Amino acid sequence: MRPFLSALVFLLSTMTAHVTPSAGPESSRTSTAGPIIPVQPIVTYIPPVASSKAPLTKIFAYAGSGFENLVFRSNGQILATSAFPEPLLFYVDPLRVRPGVVLHNFTTLRSTVGITELGPDRFYVHGRRREDGPFTVFSVDMRYFSILPNGTISTPPKVKEIGSIPSSLGLNGMTHLRKSDSFVLIADTLLGAVWKFDIRTGKYNLMIKDSSMAGPSNKTGFAAYGINGLRAQNRTLFYCNSGGQTFYKMKIHEDGSSAGNASLITSGIACDDFALDPWGFAYVASPHNALIKLDTRTGAQLVVAGDFNQDTSEIRSASSACFGVSDSDQTSIYITTNGGAFVGAPKGSQGISRVDIGNLAQALRERDESRADGRGTCL
Repeated sequence: MRPFLSALVFLLSTMTAHVTPSAGPESSRTSTAGPIIPVQPIVTYIPPVASSKAPLTKIFAYAGSGFENLVFRSNGQILATSAFPEPLLFYVDPLRVRPGVVLHNFTTLRSTVGITELGPDRFYVHGRRREDGPFTVFSVDMRYFSILPNGTISTPPKVKEIGSIPSSLGLNGMTHLRKSDSFVLIADTLLGAVWKFDIRTGKYNLMIKDSSMAGPSNKTGFAAYGINGLRAQNRTLFYCNSGGQTFYKMKIHEDGSSAGNASLITSGIACDDFALDPWGFAYVASPHNALIKLDTRTGAQLVVAGDFNQDTSEIRSASSACFGVSDSDQTSIYITTNGGAFVGAPKGSQGISRVDIGNLAQALRERDESRADGRGTCL
């Protein structure tokens, strides 16, 4: 049975959030608006409509580590970051031909957070330095990496520090526009902004700062977070505001600057990072123990895996999502979990899982034959 055909969907009203028009290329984009005013009343954690669940398979666990983000190599292997307790980068084989292993320990950092790829097998990771030092970006060159069938790394990746952003407050999600670009865009959760970071020179610019990206000023902890996950698709920046429980989109220029106002897609969504498919759906990792399918055109939400806000859920505090890239798993979504940022979690529950949405993806292909070969992405 196709999940979305058997589910009751609901529509949340939308309206446009104000943002000051962008300045010229390469200058900092800032909003001159006053105090942050919610664009509409926010109801705490509206449960999205549940659907019949997609199959979920746990493929990797590392007891004690809270996984934060993941990205795929072109050969289908996963690189994943951990937010706590150690700043680790993991290698995971979804087919489990080789065991998952710690790829690198960023000993100068407190945690590893965002990760993205620019150029074949050239990845970029950021995290905060120890003793409250600045957020720093590293390159991870996997071009000559090799690993033996028993999990022994014979040729490690080349890891190099590129530079820091001393004026950032809380870097989080990271993405890019095109893999041929020489810059990445990084969300600043506490500043409520997006930074542009040049991976060749280490130079950075505050590109977009908007009220839609700011977290609630009267909250603390995760509830005070602003912009968190972000993805770019068709010159549009999609992003979620975790503390505000909102999901937005904004047109952007090729240099990453704003090309228009922020547009509210939905509110009342418990969100972290997410994956986008070619048909206008975002698959949102929810810290409230679920994977949510969000229609970015209507704002309708469906739970496709896990049990929203239930401590018995197979998914424990999802933190990111990414489509598979191989022919065998392009209709599968891989999610990282930190094991219970909001609810207590049993030992070993943290890890990476695969959610198979094949029936749903096939239905979308039938509906839109012109995009039949389109694949989702986590960029």
